[in-house]
Amino acid sequence: MAIIKELSTKFGIGASYHRITAFNISYANKKITICVASYLSKEARANKNEPIEELDISIPFSDFTSFLDVNPIVQGYKWLKQNVIGFEDAIDDYDVIEPKLPESIEEVELFE
Repeated sequence: MAIIKELSTKFGIGASYHRITAFNISYANKKITICVASYLSKEARANKNEPIEELDISIPFSDFTSFLDVNPIVQGYKWLKQNVIGFEDAIDDYDVIEPKLPESIEEVELFE
């Protein structure tokens, strides 16, 4: 999942494809941080280009409970569109362009 919206980066370069690349929830401290990577375009992401900008966004304490008992990634995109200036009218992109994972995982023998 990602959101599509043309925005200018801190470098003055336009980026139109934005995705959550990391998500940290501290239940003990009631803190949430979302890392959003911005790419030149969806095609740039599909071609495995590096993001042109990455931002860590801290979710306010008052919004912590909205991330409980839900899919935090889906809620993260919803929160971005509702709270970050510029994302309010972004388009959701549900295409999966992640590299495929191997079908089977090798079992590793543990040593005692």
